[in-house]
Amino acid sequence: MVFFKRWSRKSYGAFKTLSKEVKICILDIDFQRKAPIVDNTSIHYHRTYDDSLDDDPLLLELIEDIDEEESGNRFFKRSRSPIHSLLTLPLYTIPSLFISQGKHYSNRLQTYIPILFKMKISTTLMTTLFCLLSSFMYAQNSVKDSTEMSEYYLEEVTVNSGRVPQVYSDQARIITFIDAESIQEMPVQSFDQVLGYVAGVDMRSRGPLGVQGDVNIRGGSFDQSLILLNGINMNNPQTGHLNLFLPVDLEAAYAVEVLEGPASRVFGANAFTGAVNVQTKPLDKDNLYAHMMFGDYGLQKYTGRVNLSTEKTRHLVTGSYKKSDGYIDNTDFEDVTFFYHGSYDVKGGTFDLTAGMSDKGFGANSFYTPAYPNQYERNKLYHGSLKFTNNGDIKISPTIYWNRTYDRYELFRDNPAEWYTHHNYHQMDAAGVNVNSIIPSKFGKTSIGFDARYEGIKSNVLGEELNNPIPINGVDNTAYTHGKERFNYSLFLEHNIVLGKFTASAGLMFNYNTQLAESSDGFDVFPGADISYQLSNSVRLFGTVNTAMRIPTYTDLYYAGPTNIGNDSLKEERAVTYEIGSKIDKKGFSGSVSAFRRYGSNIIDWVRTDPNEPWQAQNLTSLTTTGITANAALDFRTLLHEEAFLKNIRMSYIWMTADQSAPDSLASNYVLDQLNHKLTFGLQHGLFIKNLKADWQIVYQDRNGSYTVYDPNGDGYEQAYDPFTTVDLRISYDNKMMYFYAEASNIFDVQYHDIGNIPQPGRWFRAGVRMNLDL
Repeated sequence: MVFFKRWSRKSYGAFKTLSKEVKICILDIDFQRKAPIVDNTSIHYHRTYDDSLDDDPLLLELIEDIDEEESGNRFFKRSRSPIHSLLTLPLYTIPSLFISQGKHYSNRLQTYIPILFKMKISTTLMTTLFCLLSSFMYAQNSVKDSTEMSEYYLEEVTVNSGRVPQVYSDQARIITFIDAESIQEMPVQSFDQVLGYVAGVDMRSRGPLGVQGDVNIRGGSFDQSLILLNGINMNNPQTGHLNLFLPVDLEAAYAVEVLEGPASRVFGANAFTGAVNVQTKPLDKDNLYAHMMFGDYGLQKYTGRVNLSTEKTRHLVTGSYKKSDGYIDNTDFEDVTFFYHGSYDVKGGTFDLTAGMSDKGFGANSFYTPAYPNQYERNKLYHGSLKFTNNGDIKISPTIYWNRTYDRYELFRDNPAEWYTHHNYHQMDAAGVNVNSIIPSKFGKTSIGFDARYEGIKSNVLGEELNNPIPINGVDNTAYTHGKERFNYSLFLEHNIVLGKFTASAGLMFNYNTQLAESSDGFDVFPGADISYQLSNSVRLFGTVNTAMRIPTYTDLYYAGPTNIGNDSLKEERAVTYEIGSKIDKKGFSGSVSAFRRYGSNIIDWVRTDPNEPWQAQNLTSLTTTGITANAALDFRTLLHEEAFLKNIRMSYIWMTADQSAPDSLASNYVLDQLNHKLTFGLQHGLFIKNLKADWQIVYQDRNGSYTVYDPNGDGYEQAYDPFTTVDLRISYDNKMMYFYAEASNIFDVQYHDIGNIPQPGRWFRAGVRMNLDL
């Protein structure tokens, strides 16, 4: 009997041998003769999350054309039982399959050996086999007791580096995919901590544990990175400092994807140096999750999460609260987050509805200027989106979304100077509609998409002066006196093709922006192409060339303060990036190495020639960034086929240098202080008690540039950034339902700066307990 408990709710992943995309749960395949054969050889082959079915050398032996002349005995190369040499009988092999719901993130293929024939898996063949299976279930059950089972763990991961999703191993890009299971073992509590362990990401934190952090990818600035939530643009039009301010807590994340390199032809404007995509997903089961954590400096965190499912709906509801008294003066914070994600199956496809909010207040010691360390900020975010994905061969996915952010910035939290008259108030709205379609044909897959985005701001500081001020709710004697609106329209065209061992993806983004049209025609085209060659079953070579753009933020254009002055004549940033590299993906080991060069023009930076002068926004003539990246991961449980003392090792490294045409006398606040070197090392291993393990994360950073230090008299001088190494550790005990842990970040109490004049926390101890209960 064959039964399909679920097809992962009709999500689509890559299964190219079926000429369509199908995501499977646990797939058990039994191959037997009419006369049962006992094989005492056990083969264990564990796949990591970035493997695909079509890259498996063992499965490839099954996916070949049937050759009548070679229909004799055939075995997997790894079969070593002496009995195989005695098998010369004609084939009467009977395949029997059944599918049952798999573990979260895990698809397992169990195969009985020997397999004595070649077969071509096609849609027709699979349909025929499924119809015949029920006739042989009894025979399958009778042989299970006498045949030893071989296990293959297949983790199918579909990532979005193009308009057409592909499995990880087919990508011609460097992508880091971090799933929920990995995140839950790391010594982390927030997205910025997770991203800090990626070598290609320069995570510059102003406040700890997600209070505020700037995501810089491959030497770019925080404004040049695009942040996505389930593929929806979450970048804040006011400032990139708020891009990572999301309406969802880390513990609700299904996965975090990091795409290194430009992606404007895929995700639109502002994907200049890379993109981060946070994914959420309701589970296909009823589940209750709770977490409590306490730590130094009055740190507390409470998280609750509920998953509920019916035959046609899945619901994820999560909320979190965290607070701290601060590790130094004026670094306290309080943060509340609620989030909902619902999936609804209908006759023609699936609706995904998300809604969330976040409310965060924090002491902003020296955040934007060290001259005034007693700053304070309060942010609120409201988010909603609705997406529909149809069931047809031609995929059409329309999405609508809306984000509203309120920001209150206080230069003086208390005891303001006499000249200080008011706080800064901002209301930002970002709303959009986008449609993506994927059209398969014998020539490959073509994607056509459209995106329309509105960005508006009301402020008492930023924008153009309003004719009629707008009162601010809850604030007396203050109104929104400035504002600005703009629209951005993008049309996407991309084609993907596979020719033997070659894969290619090429596309264009046509972009029009109403604000840029005020000083130019506002229209431009940004092409790009990725190509790769499968050198062997485990090695792929690739090369890419892509262009990108970034639109200035409202802060770049309009800010006016005692230490920073904007520039309303700024042009859009532009860049073209070239990259070559190689990826390897074998049993228990994955790695990559690449080299890139980015030619940027009109790069926006905040610069000055005198430490006592304010920073001013300017377009630098050009900036060329060159880098080399390397990544490697070893999974010892896969390599050794058992629970080993060493679980896994992960290493990544990036080297970068930048050449700019701006005068040497200019001091840079953001662009010219990129990392020269970053090395990350992660190690997970067991301890002396079963289910007790440790996870280490070590990061070394060496940064270019300097920052301004002020002496007691208020005079400033330049101080170079010092290299540093931090070590984080978590020790945990997991008995499935209950999870206990103790962790420490920066366990050697290293003093360092991510951003000038903002000292980062020293040693910080935390401990917590989680409950995960299936209902």
